[in-house]
Amino acid sequence: MKNKIMNLPINILLFLFLFQVPEISLGQENFPWPEGKKFAISLSFDDSRKSNLDYGIPILNQYGVKGTFYVHPQVVKENLKEWKDAILKGHEIGNHTLVHPCSENFIWSRNKSLEEYSLESMREELEQASQQIYELLGVKPISFAFTCGQTYVGRGAGKRSYAPLIADLFVSGRGWLNEAPADPYYLDLAEVNGMKMDDIDFEDILPVINYAREKNLWLVLVGHDTKPDNSEQTTRLKFLEDMGKYINEHSDIWSATVGEIARYVQTTRTNGRKINHEPLPIQSDADGNFVLKASLGKGDGPKIEYMPEWKAYGWWTSRDSVVWNIDVRKSGKYLIELEWSISDEEAGKPMVFQIGEKQIIKTIHSSGSWETFKKIQLGILDITKGKHKVIVKPKDQNAKGHFMDLKTLNLIRQ
Repeated sequence: MKNKIMNLPINILLFLFLFQVPEISLGQENFPWPEGKKFAISLSFDDSRKSNLDYGIPILNQYGVKGTFYVHPQVVKENLKEWKDAILKGHEIGNHTLVHPCSENFIWSRNKSLEEYSLESMREELEQASQQIYELLGVKPISFAFTCGQTYVGRGAGKRSYAPLIADLFVSGRGWLNEAPADPYYLDLAEVNGMKMDDIDFEDILPVINYAREKNLWLVLVGHDTKPDNSEQTTRLKFLEDMGKYINEHSDIWSATVGEIARYVQTTRTNGRKINHEPLPIQSDADGNFVLKASLGKGDGPKIEYMPEWKAYGWWTSRDSVVWNIDVRKSGKYLIELEWSISDEEAGKPMVFQIGEKQIIKTIHSSGSWETFKKIQLGILDITKGKHKVIVKPKDQNAKGHFMDLKTLNLIRQ
């Protein structure tokens, strides 16, 4: 038994060491997984490997389990029909870059190292990869997996996280070799924990599954090859069979693709009718500006909804509002900028933009159509250091009709 434990992957060993100890309960409410499920599991696979088509996907299909496959377009071309068939079976295709750049610490990556990338060149590659996947398979990826689990570009003082790019281009970004399942209330969807399932037995992951069940979490597992020969980067076929059986035998599990669960988490966290949980505090960027995306707030009221296809709040009534929490590190003046859309017919209603005790009231004019988003500067507010609520709501609580769709509220330090 001792030898078996010591042969487990380091992330599983860290989990067993760090998380199997008594914890102090913080009184967190249970996350409302659909249909009364207690927790969620996603199975994901990197690099568009042919063994996924030959062995892995048939096993998943046998048990009705849908997987997420992070692919490279050039590799997909080699087995195009099989990947199209996988999509028809309900599996998800995610973006995994064009050329799989990793740290130049790896000899094989020195002609495509992350250290040689900039944020601009990474954005260009991600957009090209998504476009090529769409042209090949007819689907636009909403999920991304960081190559080698590494989330940066550049080196030294020029090193930057490209997680903000992922937040802008996808619903989720998935890591690798993380130590624990993800908490749906607190996880950053741009960096979702991914735990290794390569080269282990199903029994080795059971403690993690039971922990996710107990704590109401989302377990995202990461594999590569799926074939009869075992290796360090191969998810064993028996592991997949045992996992499929286990999911089918336990009705408290919600098993779905990374994209489906990420989108559910996103729309649930933004819906005040479903949860009482406060939106997570938002920090300023390196320039001291706050980018309050709709997905980071919470809609309160009878009708308001976050619309993931538009990345915006819509369906407002006069009784609805959106709230964000911000943590201001330095007092100062901030220019308030709104990104919104509204039709000619519904325009002309005043909205309140409140930060702490201060507010701006602005009549919202037409953007041309509901599908046309524009930006407008609302005015400047003095904001003091500390934590504040940012609230956007209609001025007239008895007004009729529809209100604007809100995508982003920017607080730009002056």
